[in-house]
Amino acid sequence: MSERVERLVKVAATRWPGAVAVSDSQRVLTYGELDRYADELGWKLRSLGVDNGVFVGLCVERSAALVVGALAILKAGGVYVALDPSYPQERLTSMFRDSGAVVLVGSSGTPGALRSEAPFVDVDLDHPALPVAGLGIGVAGGGNDVAYLIYTSGSSGAPKGVMVEHRSLLNLIRWHQRAFALTPADRGTQIASPGFDAAVWEIWPYLTAGASIHVPPDEIRADPAALRDWLLAHEITISFVPTALAETVMAVPWPSRAPLRCLLTGGDVLSRPPPPGLPFDLVNNYGVTEATVVSTSGVIPPG
Repeated sequence: MSERVERLVKVAATRWPGAVAVSDSQRVLTYGELDRYADELGWKLRSLGVDNGVFVGLCVERSAALVVGALAILKAGGVYVALDPSYPQERLTSMFRDSGAVVLVGSSGTPGALRSEAPFVDVDLDHPALPVAGLGIGVAGGGNDVAYLIYTSGSSGAPKGVMVEHRSLLNLIRWHQRAFALTPADRGTQIASPGFDAAVWEIWPYLTAGASIHVPPDEIRADPAALRDWLLAHEITISFVPTALAETVMAVPWPSRAPLRCLLTGGDVLSRPPPPGLPFDLVNNYGVTEATVVSTSGVIPPG
């Protein structure tokens, strides 16, 4: 069988079941728990007709539940359609209908109007992650299958749905793991909007490497000084921060040494270089959605 993202996460869960996979302000999930929750949800999706190539809406806020939902859809063989619940309801409904999704995976934050579009499945993490039969995908599942569908911003017109195959996603994962020497000891973040393809980059390279993902609360994410303190307190080693926020985070005072070794940014034109004395490298990235998140990447020297 061809390598696929959900299979590589399963390998990590088998190898490091007790290691932290993802945490937010509400809960911490180990790799074993993540795998079991995703299997349980994946079986529910299978019962609703999700199989290879079936599109499933994923409308969950930044959280451990977002990661469980995306992994469950992939385990069922489906394609996840990334939707940010903070978007206007008309936009969400338009994208959901355009995608052809037949099921919606969501949470308490999913707008009610969107829930009426298709069978709704809640990502329920308020019960123990009980062992269930491991969910394998159909024999037809391979690298040429679509992994996710994500919509462009629509800045040049109507938002455009872009389908990205598993082989393209795996190429991004392998590049990221090599370029930033990712190990199971690394601690990443999930800060980008779930509807921005950078969120794809924040999740899968880490979960396939046995590293952990940490989600800051919304009120901290939007405050540069508070985000700096949170990154230091949680000993984050690699983080992606959208360009406008990265420029403000760089401007606040930093200690001479920090666990953070690399701050990745992208999504807009970088208008200022990093100041001297930062304890981490700033890596500026560019990429169109059709090219699987990142097309160019380089360290920006101070000054």
